Amino acid sequence: MKILLTLPGPLFPADTGGKIRSLNIFSRLAKRAEVHAVSFADAARDVAATSEMTATFASYTPVFRSEARKYSVRFYSELLGNQFSTWPYFLSKCDLPDFRRAVAELASREKFDLVFCDFLHTAAPLLELAARPKVVFEHNVEFLLRKRKWQGADQPVRRWIYGTEWRKTWRIEAEVCQSFDHVITVSEDDRRTVEREFGVAHASTIPTGVDTDYFRPDGNSPEPGRLVFVGSMDWDPNEDAVLWFLQEVFHRIFKTVPQARLSIVGRAPSSRLRAMAERVPGVEITGWVPDVRPYLARAEVVVVPLRVGGGTRIKIPEAMAMAKAVVSTPIGAEGLPFQDWREIRIAEEPEQFASAVVDLLNNAALRDSIATEARDAVVRNHSWETVVAKVEQILETAVSRRACETAA
Repeated sequence: MKILLTLPGPLFPADTGGKIRSLNIFSRLAKRAEVHAVSFADAARDVAATSEMTATFASYTPVFRSEARKYSVRFYSELLGNQFSTWPYFLSKCDLPDFRRAVAELASREKFDLVFCDFLHTAAPLLELAARPKVVFEHNVEFLLRKRKWQGADQPVRRWIYGTEWRKTWRIEAEVCQSFDHVITVSEDDRRTVEREFGVAHASTIPTGVDTDYFRPDGNSPEPGRLVFVGSMDWDPNEDAVLWFLQEVFHRIFKTVPQARLSIVGRAPSSRLRAMAERVPGVEITGWVPDVRPYLARAEVVVVPLRVGGGTRIKIPEAMAMAKAVVSTPIGAEGLPFQDWREIRIAEEPEQFASAVVDLLNNAALRDSIATEARDAVVRNHSWETVVAKVEQILETAVSRRACETAA
């Protein structure tokens, strides 16, 4: 199979959940099919990544752009100015003529079996692309992610912006899902949402994968009382989760378990988060790290206190693969096939979340039982080879269905 793959950015370094998922899928797919990739890139920052992308795929075409740094003057200026656009801000940054031109030229030059768009970010600009079939990989239901931010916003300006963003996103996401030949989601919850909201029947789910040889118990004992959160801190839902945990949950745990300590592991923590963490005893912020495994290995409990989100949280099965007990909110574990009290603990309110963490810190037998069940479930059902085989099957079906429709 010959595939034209569009990506929101280079997959190297794989330092976000989306990039980890995409790299593991597409690098393996590139060994089974001829994959030609096109992505946005930063000319200065992505020099090494461009080289790695070229080595990974049959060809790689970067489309260079310069994004405004988040929370900069330019960022806020663009965000406010975009309120008068019909496109949401996060998609308007991708609606570039150079990107559409690069994809169209590659599609006309080569004969592809299908176009595979990773994220809505690269599908929306290609609504008018004639090449078919077209498949979109929805790592999140994007309108729902923004709608939840709108529902939780307490500042009038934020609420206004999130309100306009999710409504604009719904319209474009609906158009993409309805016009593309197939939609891939990362959870059954997301698939049902896509089908219900957009009225499509051509949607499939793939499981969240983990490299269970890379993420595995290291044989060392965890640090007593050590809690760990892993996630890119420049993603709003992760920052919101940690701020809520520090404000509402951690002091309840610390009161019962005085040796409790929290490690916040992930790139680009904001000054606001750093300032709050400095006021809370027992909290460390690492910033970017080359390898999260040593930090996960130290943990007695991994916490995922997300209150906003979509898709699936790859941080959960990765921690489980290392035989770690996880406590998550319902949103944090949404779409994952793990049962409360068996492979995971689920809690929503601050008191409940703190109590679930304290129970695991104080009860080694319960903690080990949940951790063992979690590791077994991930090894059994979530290998990347299983995921890629499912993706291949979906793509082959999309190609065959399109051929039959064309012949008819």
